Amino acid sequence: MKVRSSSAGCEATSGPQLEPGGRPPAPGPLALVQRFVNTWNRDFPVESDQLRDAHAATTWLQENGLIGDVAEPSVLTIDEVDMLRDLREAIRGLASANVTGSPDPAELRTINDAAAAAPISFITRDDGGIVIRAGSRGSQHAIGTLLAIIHDAQIAGDWARLKGCRECAYAFYDQSKNRSATWCAMSVCGNRAKNRAYHQRRRERT
Repeated sequence: MKVRSSSAGCEATSGPQLEPGGRPPAPGPLALVQRFVNTWNRDFPVESDQLRDAHAATTWLQENGLIGDVAEPSVLTIDEVDMLRDLREAIRGLASANVTGSPDPAELRTINDAAAAAPISFITRDDGGIVIRAGSRGSQHAIGTLLAIIHDAQIAGDWARLKGCRECAYAFYDQSKNRSATWCAMSVCGNRAKNRAYHQRRRERT
């Protein structure tokens, strides 16, 4: 699926397609968290929000394997959709903190509140490794799965490379050796930021 930003002029893609700037998506399960964050961002029109209402959110979760068939669980409630959208923005903030280095305490509380509503369990693999599994169904299963992926990515060291673009907040995966990328696409958001800084300096001089 492709969604074009109405103001940034950059094209957001999900799944196996390339991200803005020709970046590949995050590796493994972390790509699911990236797609979840990128169901909408502040540069997109509200109508493009893939979690905009109960039906849209249920469909997105189903298509991405986070809940079963729509016919199996009931369509999400308004409260569940609100929690998913709040969690999305909190995870976006957590990814943005990989650029700024400053997690927002309010966003951390939102993640804690969502985690408290999503029971998880620990199971052992055949090789003896312990893994986290989300319990329950519906939105609770989706939330637990997403947070378990983030936990695993933090342990593996991949999470620090999932960032929120400093300009448009789109989630991108930084594959640079020094992990220094701050924009989803230098040709779009990087230039926007540099042009704004240039005009600001000109105003200050005059």
